[in-house]
Formats: sequence, C-alpha cells, structure tokens
Amino acid sequence: MIGEALALIAEPLGDAGPRVLARLRGFGPDGIAVAAIGSRAHVLAAVRAPVPPSLRRVHPTWIEHALDQLPERARTVLASGVAGPVDVWLARWATSTLPPVGDLRDAVGWLSSVGADQFAFALGEQARAVPALVAAAVRIAKPPRAGELGPKRAAIERCTDVSLDDDLAFARVACRALAPHLAANQLARLELMRSLPRTLGVVIARELALHARASIDHCPSWAALTAQ
Repeated sequence: MIGEALALIAEPLGDAGPRVLARLRGFGPDGIAVAAIGSRAHVLAAVRAPVPPSLRRVHPTWIEHALDQLPERARTVLASGVAGPVDVWLARWATSTLPPVGDLRDAVGWLSSVGADQFAFALGEQARAVPALVAAAVRIAKPPRAGELGPKRAAIERCTDVSLDDDLAFARVACRALAPHLAANQLARLELMRSLPRTLGVVIARELALHARASIDHCPSWAALTAQ
C-alpha cells in the first residue's frame, strides 16, 4: 500500500516520476520504492477508472443497495460500461461507498471458524458434545491457537448472549473477538463487510462497532485469528 501511495505522489512529476522513484530504490521495507516503480501504471489506471477494478469482489447486494437510489442509467453504466462524462459521474457516484476489496479468502468460512473456536474455548470439554463444535475443540488444543485465544472469561462473555440456534452466532462472536484488532482500520472493516451479503455485513458492522473498545489483551492473538 505504501508503494502504491508513492506511485500516486509521484504522478504530478510527470515523466520525472519514475526517475525520482528510482532514486529511492533500496530504501524502506520490502523494496517499497521498487514496488512503486513497478505498480505505477497499474495504480494510476485503477485510480482513473470510473469503476473500481475490484468491484467484482464486492458482494452484489451492496452494489444493488448503492444503485437503489440512483437513476436507472447508473445500473446500465455498471453493467455495460462508460460511454461519456455523465456515465463517468454516475459510475463514480454509484461506487463511492464501495471500497477496494482485496482477494479475501472465504470470509464467511473464516468468521465461522473463529466464532466456533471461541464457543469451544468458552465451553471447554463440554464443546466436544456439541456436533458443530467438535472440530473447533480439536483445533484450539493445537498451535497456533493453543494458548493464544485470550482469557477464557473473556470468551465466555462474548458468547453469553448468543444462542447456537442463531444462524449468525459464529459470525457475531467472531466479530467481537476481531473488533479491537480492526478498531483503527476502517478500510479493513469496510472490505470485510462489503465482501459479504449486505444483511450479514450490517450485523458485522454493528458487532465490530460495539466491541471496538474491548481490551486487545482479552482477545485471541492475530496469529490465532488468521490460522488456517
């Protein structure tokens, strides 16, 4: 992302931009300047495009919601392409609330896994008697989850008011565990929400907001949350 920012900053320099970036070669972590040089054309094309290239990774229900209050022509523009200045304006208006969404892995499956881990941790040995939690009970006993799920009392509190009969139980609890990690990263929260059906994304937004102030020391480590 820093490399992409450098590429954009260098754009006003015109033809001198690549030469300036080249002088930064070797500076910064992971060859940031090199990445900027290599991605400059790609980044600029994406920024100038009326429709974000990553729109295909946004769940269709969010796109439909964005189009709901716009003229029918906006729908045609997103489906068929931009034909002129008015179409550019409509396309950018329609997608203004849709952030760039990266190649997220199966977000629903991920949240389900994280939530199941929290329920299994909260229930202890009793979790092995619940069919939906058997796999999680086995997972949390091994690295990188073992010893990295935070205090058990905190997991119990996250799960207390959520019933396993709720289809969104695992997603709710997962977001409560994730919330402090994502509290300062609005883009990450939006990416997660927009990659999922809107009905689920709205629930996720609420849980992330309500639990953002929880102590990160009471949450699973990032390594445990993102474990495969």
